[in-house]
Amino acid sequence: MFSKENKISPKISIPLTADILVSNAAEDFNKKFKTVTGTTLKIERSNSLNKNYNYILLRINPTQKDNFCMYRKGRNITLQGSNAQNLMYAISDFFKRYTNLNYNELNKPKEDFTSEIDIPEKFSNCSSPEFEYREPYYATNNDTEFRAWNKTSSLELEWGIWGHNLPKLLKNYNLPESVYAKVGSVRTKKQFCFTSDSLYKYVNENVKRIFDSDHAFNKYMILPNDNSIVCTCSTCKAVGNTSQDAAPAVFTFLNKLAKDNSRATFFTTAYITVKDIPKFKAEENTGIFYSTIDVQKGIPLENTKKFKDFENKIKKWSDYLDNVYIWDYTVNYDNYFDVYPILKVTQQNLKLYKKLGINGVFLHGSEYDYSTFQGLKSTIFAKLLWKTNIDIDKEISNYFNDKYSNKLASILTNYYTHIDNSFFASTKELSIYSGIDKTVKKYLDPKVFFEFYDEFNTHTQSNKYDKDYLKLATALTFLKLEIMRDYGLGIYGFGILNNDKEIIVKNEAGILLDNLASYSRSANLKTYNERKYNIRDYINNWRKTIYKYHKRKHYFYKKKFEVLSKLDEDYTNTKILNDGAFGLNDYNTNWHISSVDDLILKIDKAGISKSKKITFSFLQDVKHHIYYPGVIEILDTNNNIIKKLKVKKDDSNLDIKEVSIELPTKYDDKQLPESFIVKVKKHNIGGKNTLACDEIIFN
Repeated sequence: MFSKENKISPKISIPLTADILVSNAAEDFNKKFKTVTGTTLKIERSNSLNKNYNYILLRINPTQKDNFCMYRKGRNITLQGSNAQNLMYAISDFFKRYTNLNYNELNKPKEDFTSEIDIPEKFSNCSSPEFEYREPYYATNNDTEFRAWNKTSSLELEWGIWGHNLPKLLKNYNLPESVYAKVGSVRTKKQFCFTSDSLYKYVNENVKRIFDSDHAFNKYMILPNDNSIVCTCSTCKAVGNTSQDAAPAVFTFLNKLAKDNSRATFFTTAYITVKDIPKFKAEENTGIFYSTIDVQKGIPLENTKKFKDFENKIKKWSDYLDNVYIWDYTVNYDNYFDVYPILKVTQQNLKLYKKLGINGVFLHGSEYDYSTFQGLKSTIFAKLLWKTNIDIDKEISNYFNDKYSNKLASILTNYYTHIDNSFFASTKELSIYSGIDKTVKKYLDPKVFFEFYDEFNTHTQSNKYDKDYLKLATALTFLKLEIMRDYGLGIYGFGILNNDKEIIVKNEAGILLDNLASYSRSANLKTYNERKYNIRDYINNWRKTIYKYHKRKHYFYKKKFEVLSKLDEDYTNTKILNDGAFGLNDYNTNWHISSVDDLILKIDKAGISKSKKITFSFLQDVKHHIYYPGVIEILDTNNNIIKKLKVKKDDSNLDIKEVSIELPTKYDDKQLPESFIVKVKKHNIGGKNTLACDEIIFN
């Protein structure tokens, strides 16, 4: 096809009537060709070919069965897409197949140009995806060239309305009361009435305006507001609404939009109030997103208890609609720096979705924020969404070898392959909102991770200007600190307990915190989870805690005690109350949660007799209805009060407070008996009221 030595070089042929999109495709081919060879090709706009030349023919054929095809006939090579987008995909696929070009080289000057490109004398390849809509929702996918190279969709470019955005869309209108839901005899602005003619008028106007501005915006999401309110006005009840289910009114609304806007597709989600399938027919250009939020637990869906119910619901929706999309989840939203290596699990799920007739998948990642190995994840997810039976281990190796030096690529490949296989093999569930303790139990073996981290860290100096490396270094350093925080004291912890019952903080903890500050600053990373928790605050809270812990006595460390209060179903592990580990702003890690009762412990005096006080650590997280306690009491076994401390009310929304209560001295009237009770009473606050206690230290 090309040889510098023999002066063989093709021309690019586009039809005489080619539009701007085909012209752009020709320029794209030329750009990639120049990246590989250093040579620019001539673009010829003509309907005839000169027999003295060989050509790369770029064509669009809307009638072809496959999304794109490429074939060689004689001296010429044809790349043909069913539309302009698929033609671009064909170009990228051609360079992947027949040259050494990889994604990381697209915008970098190449040091060694290829002097020759050999192409088979005969070939014919066609390709179509297994899912029509394919989006890995990571920051990586925002890049135009990433999407073209990896054949992915983008909500920013295809959805005229996305998510719960009807209120935003309608905020500038003076809306009549009739657009809002009626519950009983009262209208509420917290929800819409989907049989309202006025609501339809305003939404339809906006749909037409958005579509006319750009026909690429051909998908629209129409969702009830994110609550359980359902309109039960006479017209909504007439179409089938019940007090629990708004699906009939929502699909009545979708059908009207679909009829009036035949070139667009209108979706809602099977979520909260959209429950049962309506009894009337849906228009062909309507669809549904089905969320896996209740079933995604880090194991293949077919292995979960909810699988049969999930399968039945998907089959019913697929019988009702032509367009059934899945909304799936691929990160730990409480900790974007948790690797959450879900590649093989997702592969199994995608095979299931394909079998069930799903034709679109939205893989919800870390959105615009960084998450660990997001480039790898989004790249392999993109490949899986096109073809589900790829070799994951091979793709992991290809990704790292295209990006890093051989030695670093080998370290990363070996480790990621190991944890992805461990994650897949483990039958333990790991929710998409999980603390580090559950992550460690699922796949993150501290011994293996610490060894990997040390190997990885040897490459930091040579990659200190590589932003992607520094982002990864930030995440892995954070993850090591999280493991140390969870383990508390010991080989994998942040400190040790010496023979004098003193906590000694390891020097390594300070070094890692310094490194985390440096890496995150250089990588311009500021937050680490969905709630935008700040890395700087995390570091400062760590430093404050270990400063207080260093050389503090801990006579109660891992001593036995009895719990007299009722325990929450998900928080039965009371050992975290005196294991040396500490909690920070995330309630999922190292906090003992009490919502059904106060926290009441029975403790033996033996072993803690040298203590002068009890020091507690409490979390206040108003968003999750977690509050500081109201009162702490020390009682004898007959419930007579020995000591009492009223905790001052605090208006902080998210913070941690240490509270100490002095133990009786020999001068006090009431002395500490051999067995005594510690009662931590919740604050007297109306509504949901939860207590979060971390470490209880007798010091």
